[in-house]
Amino acid sequence: MTAGCRSGAGLKTFILACVLVALTLRTAPAQEVAGNNSLPDVPREVVLRPEAVPYELESVSWDFDRTNAPFLKEPETSQQHVFRFLLRFGKDTNNALALIWDQPKHKLYLDLNRNLDLTDDPTGAFSSTGKEFQQVLTNVTLPLKTATGLHPARLDLHLFTDAQGRWAQVRLYSRSLWQAKVAVEGREWQVAVLDNLLGRDGPAAAEFLLLRPWTLRTNQVSVRYVSAEIVPFPDQLYWAGRAFHLERRFVTEGGTPLCKLQLTPQEPPFVELKMSGESLNYAVLRATNGYTAVLGEPRGTLKVPQGVYSVRTVWLKRGPAEAFRLGDKPLVVNATVSTNFALGGPLTNSVTLDRSGRKLLMGYQLKGADGGSYSLAKQDRTKPPEFTVYYGGKKALAGKFEFG
Repeated sequence: MTAGCRSGAGLKTFILACVLVALTLRTAPAQEVAGNNSLPDVPREVVLRPEAVPYELESVSWDFDRTNAPFLKEPETSQQHVFRFLLRFGKDTNNALALIWDQPKHKLYLDLNRNLDLTDDPTGAFSSTGKEFQQVLTNVTLPLKTATGLHPARLDLHLFTDAQGRWAQVRLYSRSLWQAKVAVEGREWQVAVLDNLLGRDGPAAAEFLLLRPWTLRTNQVSVRYVSAEIVPFPDQLYWAGRAFHLERRFVTEGGTPLCKLQLTPQEPPFVELKMSGESLNYAVLRATNGYTAVLGEPRGTLKVPQGVYSVRTVWLKRGPAEAFRLGDKPLVVNATVSTNFALGGPLTNSVTLDRSGRKLLMGYQLKGADGGSYSLAKQDRTKPPEFTVYYGGKKALAGKFEFG
């Protein structure tokens, strides 16, 4: 459903008919995939490197302590507009980092070794950019304690204060993930893991998996409001027609931190999944048996590990047109036996009607072959769908739906 498109029209004693042009996405004819023989070879190890993304993955903001009490040892600072703070990550008080912002000098000091001495950290002094009362530092690496050990967290820091220096605030933004481009069966994929650094329970390394076509890598995802494209890091993965046990570990090579994924082949019981539907670019399903299934251009007959799957992501593409399935209604696939399953296009415009007193409320939906609601990925919000009402064969009313 294109989120919240609605219009109201007065009720008279006429018959309402809505004329809408159906949007249809079509692809090539279905092809069968026979068994698990002659399947593409998938790397047994994928090396992921930290890379920045052009959008925010998660963020948090804190107000500076009002007491502004000095730390154990500090560098020489300005006489006024110097702010001090303890960055606390999660519930573990041992995961706090002391910070000094010298606003007049555009300087920031971080206690990276956590000894409250801000003069003995050679890499802990930074120069900020921006206006006097709004300063920014990008790609700052903070050593955060996680269950896997000390983790290098790459963050942007935004610092704010008022002209009188009565208050100050720091905002942290996570804009990096661990990723690699992997070619499988002539198609390039974004293989990535995402940290959860700023949650209430404290920093967690490589908590989520993101596996999608490389061409979609700039589409925004969020850790704080977990989007459908990312899933909690699974122990078991089905991808490119093969089943794997999935593990990750962090190493440092040549001074560069890396995250390595190990894919160990498995042979679980398989079952046929007969896919119908059009324009499927890729889909992500999660099963109660622990498998996350990533299906690239799924169509025809597939073999997947047995399980009861819930559909997380569906992405459709035909030429420049792209659409995705909205998560308003969960879709469950019982793949414990051979199953017929519709997913994706063709997409059809439809209208829901509700009466409220003398008003008729009209809601717009883009429906898929699976009965779910879809949204165009690059819809021009200045051109909402239009409708026309006829009475007695004559045009009685016309208008546009509204986004919101």
